[in-house]
Parts: sequence; C-alpha cells; structure tokens
Amino acid sequence: MRAALLIYGLLNAILYAGLTPLWEGFDEPFHYGYVQHLWHARTLPVQKRTCISEEIWRSLPLAPASYIVKRNLPMVTTFDDYFRLPQSERLARRRALQELDPALAAVTSGAPNYESQQAPLAYTLLAPFHALWSRAPLPVRVWRLRLVCALASTLATGLLLFRLAAVLAVDAGTAVFLAFSSQMFYATTAHITNDWLSVPLFLLVVAAAVDLYLNPRRAALAILALALAAGLLTKAYFLALIPFALAIVLLRRGWRDTAAFSAIGLLPAAPWYIRNLFLYRDLAGLQENVGGTTLAAFFSGAARVPWIKGAIATAATSLWEGNSSATTFGSVTIWLMLLLLAVAGVCFLIRHPRPGELVALAGLLSFATALLYNTVIQYRATNGGAITPAPWYVQLLFPPAFCLLSVRLPRVLRAAMCCLWAYVICATYIAKLVPLYGGYSGRPARLPELARWYTTQFPQIRDILATTAMIPPSALFVLTVLVAAASIALAAQFGFRTHK
Repeated sequence: MRAALLIYGLLNAILYAGLTPLWEGFDEPFHYGYVQHLWHARTLPVQKRTCISEEIWRSLPLAPASYIVKRNLPMVTTFDDYFRLPQSERLARRRALQELDPALAAVTSGAPNYESQQAPLAYTLLAPFHALWSRAPLPVRVWRLRLVCALASTLATGLLLFRLAAVLAVDAGTAVFLAFSSQMFYATTAHITNDWLSVPLFLLVVAAAVDLYLNPRRAALAILALALAAGLLTKAYFLALIPFALAIVLLRRGWRDTAAFSAIGLLPAAPWYIRNLFLYRDLAGLQENVGGTTLAAFFSGAARVPWIKGAIATAATSLWEGNSSATTFGSVTIWLMLLLLAVAGVCFLIRHPRPGELVALAGLLSFATALLYNTVIQYRATNGGAITPAPWYVQLLFPPAFCLLSVRLPRVLRAAMCCLWAYVICATYIAKLVPLYGGYSGRPARLPELARWYTTQFPQIRDILATTAMIPPSALFVLTVLVAAASIALAAQFGFRTHK
C-alpha cells in the first residue's frame, strides 16, 4: 500500500505539472528567472537590480495567462481572449514559443525579477538541470524542470510522512492519501518554484524534532540541524522555527549540544540573512518590507488587520485555488472540508495528545507565527488590500497536520474525509482544470453542461489543450482516468478498512 500511495502521488504530480499551462504556476516565470540568473550570471540576485531573461520576457505575450496576471503584465493574452483566437493562431503562438532562441536565457531583459529576495538553495539545486536542458525549447525545458520539482517534492513528502507516522506510532495511510488528494499540494509544488523543497523540509524538521524529543540521539540532533539549515537557505519563513528547534534541543540535549546544534543549523544560513540586513534592512529580505519596519509600525498594522475575516479567507483558499487564475471550488464543498477538519481537530485534542504529538503540534504553531507575520506585512504593503498569507505558504502545515489528525480518527469521520478528498481531486481535473484550460466558457461549472461540453466539443477541447497544456492531450486524458480510478480505490481502502 505504501508503493500504491507513492505511485498515486507521483501520477497526480505528473498530471498536474503537465496540465498547467506555461507560466500559470504561482509566479513561475520569475522563479525560473532566478534559476537562469544563478546559472548564467553566477551571482546571487539583488532586488530591483536583477532582471528576468529576454527569453522569458519574449515568451510572456505568446503564452495565455489569467486576468489577474494581466493586471501586472498588460502584454499577456487572457485565457478567454486566447480561446477566441482561431486554432491556426494558437498553433502559431505555440510554435513561436518552441522556436525562441535558448541563447536569450543569458540575456537580461531589463524587467525586474520580484522573486530576487528568495533564499537560493532550491534554485541552486535546479540550476544544473537548467544547464543540462539549456538547448531544449523553452516549453520542453520548463516541463522537465516542473517534473523535477513535482516528483522530488511528492516522493520526499510521502516518505517523510511515513517516517513521521512511524515516530508517532500511528498509521500513515490515511494521512498520505489526504495529502496526495489535496489540490493545493500540487498547485504549490508542481511548477518551477522554491516551495517544492520547503514543503518536505518543513516536514523533515517536524519529524526530526519529534524523533529527538522521544529518542534524544545524536543522529536525530544532526538531522534536525541539517534540516533547519537547509530550510533557512530555502525560505525565510523557516526563521520562525528557530526558537522551536532550539527549545527541543535544549530540553533534550542540554547547553553543550545546543551550541553544536546552533553551529550546524544556523551558521550556514547566517551570511544570507546578514546580506539581507545589509542590502534591505530586513532580516527576511521581503520585497514588501525593504527598509525594515519598526515594532510600533508592525503592531499598529497588526491591530488593524481584520483577523476573523482573514482567517476565514485563509481557510478557504488554502484548500483549493486554481493556480494563478485564482478560481475557486464550490463553497459548500470547501466548508464541508473545513467542518470535517475541525471535527478531526477536536477529536485529536480531547483524547489527550501524547508528548510526541504535542511536539509536532508545537512545530505547526511555530510556523503559524510566520504566517501571522506575513499577513501583517502584506496588509501594510497593500494598504489593507491583502488580509491573508499566500495560500501556498499554508500548505506546509497540511501534511504533518493530516498525520496528527489521523491518530485514532473515528471510522465514520475517516471514511467521510477520504471520500470527500477523493471527490475533490477527481473534480479538480474533470470539472475544474481541464475545462479551465480547455476552453470551457460556463461559469460556474455545472454537471449537465460539462457532460454536454465533453461529448459535443471533444475535438475542440483536444485542439485547445494541445496549445495550452505542457504534454499531449491524449496523455492528459489517460492520466486523468488513472488518477480518478486510483483515488476511488484508495479512498475505499483507507476510508473503510478497520484500523486496530
């Protein structure tokens, strides 16, 4: 069953990365611009100085994009306008993307890369793959790099969930199935980004901390230190985990090992964060916080944030969001998912969590402080326009949370969650993303209209997907059938079997 779960996750990752159009992943062209800059310039990027490549810049008008992206990049063609073009024009644009000179990847465009503040580790790991495929056409290269991100993140997340479950002495099957049936997991990891690495690294930090608390061995200490160091070099929000990790080490290993842990876990990332302070006067280097923020200004902003409204919006968007198009799932389904999660949370708390479970919960709460900080910074930077953290940030919480919630989960509740998550992942492809990128104009999607659209417009759907998706439509349809069948079979396996 472990192999079946991993294969299920990998099939989802391949399908999601192949269905998502070029640059439709969250901020994908700018994340890829970071990779290109590292390889061609051989220097770390700097905010407002480092630019995306001419190759990426010329590709933007050729690839369809959401109306949200068009607000910042007026030259792009929205999906609705793209679908109105004749097929000959769509094919011509796709050929133009294929024929962009790869040498343009080394030429700067003059358009600033707003992801230049990100820590470098995830991009550094991708840079050799970019070099390996540097002569391939841009869509082919992006597709291959997406596969590296999606497959590595999915495989690592699955294996680490098995490890965390073993440390906590709980069954991992339900947790892995729920994690791999979550649309936002793939929206976060199945495109060129640095989140592909941060999701499993957070899980590794939590698992290592629990292992160290329960079995204070040097091996667990070393793993925790290395995981934290890698996390700090991947995303600045791992700063929130430093007090959590130090507290666990101090409690279980004492002052001497705490000093050794600090040398291994903190010193490797120290130059990067000192550089941020020097360049931007902000430890995290956030573009929204260049110049820094005084404590008085921060707490003043925190007092104005509508926290209840923001919490509701965060809960909804963290469960499903259609990539950069920011489409949503049915509100009834989302609220039902939230209700089941809330009930599972109550069941977890009332049964008096064991020490290892409390340590894992403390790790999740520590990361939640980073989300709160990000919310305040976003609120101040947008003058009240943004009241939630980015939904892909929240995804780090879900895999370990599913593991905790699976502890003695009531059978009826487990069955309901598995069935609902299986329904959502099936509908994600069949009723949401294939129609979104295949030219469906109905809003919202309704089952009778969708069935009529598939049966009467299939040739047109296939032709449009041939110009929007990253892999052939035939492969998309086969993968969709495999994922749907696997999700139903696994939901039956883990939702209705008897757990001892």
